[in-house]
Amino acid sequence: MEIRTETVFWVDEYPNNYNISTPTGKSFVMTQTNDELLFTVKNEQAKEITFLAIDKGIFLDTPNFPFQKCDFALFDDSRFCFVECKDSVAKQRSKERNSAFNQLKETILVFKNNIDFSDYEIEAQVSLKARRVYPRQSCSREDKVKEFEDELNVALYENNEITF
Repeated sequence: MEIRTETVFWVDEYPNNYNISTPTGKSFVMTQTNDELLFTVKNEQAKEITFLAIDKGIFLDTPNFPFQKCDFALFDDSRFCFVECKDSVAKQRSKERNSAFNQLKETILVFKNNIDFSDYEIEAQVSLKARRVYPRQSCSREDKVKEFEDELNVALYENNEITF
């Protein structure tokens, strides 16, 4: 967990010396990048935003934590946002998106069973890394938005950035 006050920063899962055969998978903050596909955090007021690596961060891939986990969370004093990032390949977007929905849902349920979120607005974001932006409105996605609202009381978005 780390507190960030930069006006803009990015989150990725792989260090600069990324080797596809041995990815770390743990999310981390970057303050400089040339990669416009990374998840971007905009913090124009430079307030304190807490970054929390979840998958391979606070929860490791062990039998003690057998559930699917989202990548990370960002929060301030009133908002708590869970984020799952996926590399997007044209023929796999639907599969990756559904996997992200499941990872977010399972993580949120675990957190809600252990933490009182009554003072927070909770959000979930799916970030599909893609060079070309595709339409994001469909009946199945709208159903997922409604499912998250009804079952979890969580606002669900699909975006590659967040503004605090």
